[in-house]
Amino acid sequence: MLLPASLVGISAFGLKTFFFISGFLITRLLLAEYRYSNNVSLSAFYGRRFIRLYPVLITYVAVVWLVAIVRQQHVDIIDPLAVFFYFVNYLAVFTDGGGHTLPIGLFWSLSVEEHFYLVAPIVIFFLRGDARKILIFAVAVCVFSLFLRLLYVELWPGIEGTLHIYWRSETRFDSIAYGMILACCADIKAGRRLIQFISGRFAVAAAAFVLLGSFAIRDDYFQMTWRFSIQGLALIPLISAVIFARTIPIANYLLNSTLMVWIGVLSYSLYVWHGGVMYLFSSFIHSLPTYSQSSAELIMTIALALCSYFIVERPANKVRSRFKRLSASRHSSVVVEQST
Repeated sequence: MLLPASLVGISAFGLKTFFFISGFLITRLLLAEYRYSNNVSLSAFYGRRFIRLYPVLITYVAVVWLVAIVRQQHVDIIDPLAVFFYFVNYLAVFTDGGGHTLPIGLFWSLSVEEHFYLVAPIVIFFLRGDARKILIFAVAVCVFSLFLRLLYVELWPGIEGTLHIYWRSETRFDSIAYGMILACCADIKAGRRLIQFISGRFAVAAAAFVLLGSFAIRDDYFQMTWRFSIQGLALIPLISAVIFARTIPIANYLLNSTLMVWIGVLSYSLYVWHGGVMYLFSSFIHSLPTYSQSSAELIMTIALALCSYFIVERPANKVRSRFKRLSASRHSSVVVEQST
């Protein structure tokens, strides 16, 4: 969401965690693909990505655009273009978060993610799935993003009081790259020993303390520069403890509950549609008592996400699964040919 600078902190931590997990999971999958087939199929990766993202995006834009036409509201063509070509975040930068004629502001984070995945799989491909070299790349990304944040604050005084650094891809890539670091460590013998150490109670407690401390420092300079790096580093032992150990049993229990599994299944549709609920149903929601408006918005978001999942996303996922199996069979054929 497009948040005022004063609210960027705890409210944005969920997104940072999502970025981290995204980097971890996709790197793990690509490393596993290379181990299995001695190759990373870029065409298969981007094909799966297209099928995963675009059906719901197209449906969302079509619905809100149709509603705008019915309401006789002007729609700037740059809005749907920004969604489909992933430059909503830079549109937000150059319009200072305003100027959208459609409810697309929340897609800035998807733009950051897709910009990262235009580069990372190619790097993994050229580095031949070497986890050590990929780890160096991920660390370099983290250092470079921090450098750019510090540089931008020096070049453009006052930028730390805006959300420009928060939105820009090059200053947020490290939020995903920290997840890559954990994935690479899990693929290296020395890295696995490190994971075993940082998943212990002392390391997890220290990481939690550092994380909480980062929320307490409300200075704009810190929030828009060092905070991203400190929280990214703190997430490594915390996520390790959940994924590779049972240091926090309650976290494992909650994350494996039926409710959380369903939230995971619906997560993409929830992400896409929650930004449009108020636009689509603002008159009805505002007609309700103030105390019930947030609940109504949540219920409508879940309802739209369920419709989106069963009508659009699940059929698309079946196509994606067939595409994945086809790609896997092609890889197997290549491996057999190379070994004979």
